[in-house]
Amino acid sequence: MTDNLPESAPADDIAEAFEALRGEVSLTRRAVEGLTAAREHVPDYTATLGKMAESLKQTAEGIDRIERSPAVRLSPMALANEIRKASIEARAEDRSLLRETRDGLTLSIGRIDGIVERGQTADRQLSRVIWAGVGGALGGMLLMAILPGAVARSLPASWHVPEWMAARTIGLDQRAAGERMVATSRENGEADGS
Repeated sequence: MTDNLPESAPADDIAEAFEALRGEVSLTRRAVEGLTAAREHVPDYTATLGKMAESLKQTAEGIDRIERSPAVRLSPMALANEIRKASIEARAEDRSLLRETRDGLTLSIGRIDGIVERGQTADRQLSRVIWAGVGGALGGMLLMAILPGAVARSLPASWHVPEWMAARTIGLDQRAAGERMVATSRENGEADGS
């Protein structure tokens, strides 16, 4: 400011210059005091900055882990091959598990079929036993109806087996049975002849 003043400047100009200088110094002083006061009232960001630093550290560690990952180092083609190999291995395990399950299921179905077949065989066997019993009973009745007569006729006549059988069938002694048979024979003959 004094550089611009001519050498023969009046005293009033110098006084005004000093007064202007004094105002500027006073203004500068107040600005410095204001900065100091403002600095005293600045909040403490240490805790927040510490949290941010910890977060940045964790993020950097995570990025470092990602960068060290084998998948990041692989080319897209190599990564696709690795994925394909992993899927083949997973499918092989699945195939093995399915094969074991199928074999177990087949074995269980075979056991169930065997149980069912035994039950059906038992039912068929019971049915055959019933039919054999009924057939045997009918055959026995038929045999008992035919065989005694044939046997009785084959025995000597002196044994009088047919007469004895007739008397037993009617439930009378032989004489009364014979008379009754003759009487019945006459009644049937008269009925047939008339």
